Amino acid sequence: MSKSTGTVVNDANATTVKEATAAAEKTVPTGTQTAAEAAAGKTSQRKKPRSKTQQLQEENQQLKERIQQLEDQLIRLTADMQNLKKRYDRELENVVIYGNQKFVEKLLPLVDELERALHMSDQNKNFEAFRNGIELIYKKFLKILEDEGVKPIKAVGQKFDYNLHDAILMAEREGVESGTILEEVQKGYFYKDRVLRHAKVIVAK
Repeated sequence: MSKSTGTVVNDANATTVKEATAAAEKTVPTGTQTAAEAAAGKTSQRKKPRSKTQQLQEENQQLKERIQQLEDQLIRLTADMQNLKKRYDRELENVVIYGNQKFVEKLLPLVDELERALHMSDQNKNFEAFRNGIELIYKKFLKILEDEGVKPIKAVGQKFDYNLHDAILMAEREGVESGTILEEVQKGYFYKDRVLRHAKVIVAK
């Protein structure tokens, strides 16, 4: 009876030891696993400083690119400002120089009327005194225009120039080279260095 009881106790103890050993084997990592995990931990620790350095380098490169973009924008803005200033200066200069152009243009028809009156008086000698008075006014008027920068465009005998002349008729004229202005129908004028009005002319074919 006592032997049987001892055997049962021993068997129970043996089973308990086996179960404990198996549980310990499951919970305790093997030597290989421990080494791999340790190596992975060391590798992870080594990567962190290098990743931070790379991040700083990328941020530094982005900052340099942004600075370059701002410098380029500043250069373009500076150039635009300079061009705008030059344009403003030119426009202001034109206002000062050519400010009276519209007024002068309005005076030209009066000059035309005076010229026609002089031409008509040539055909009637009874108006000689009248003609002399008109001619005096005409010359004074031309002097005023000249002082303001208005000068007549040369026409008769000149080669036709579309920049200066307006051909209203082509005519044949023996002994005259083609393109030569034969007659001036209406005077043209410069205002300073601009063409105020083209001369209307008849040109040889």
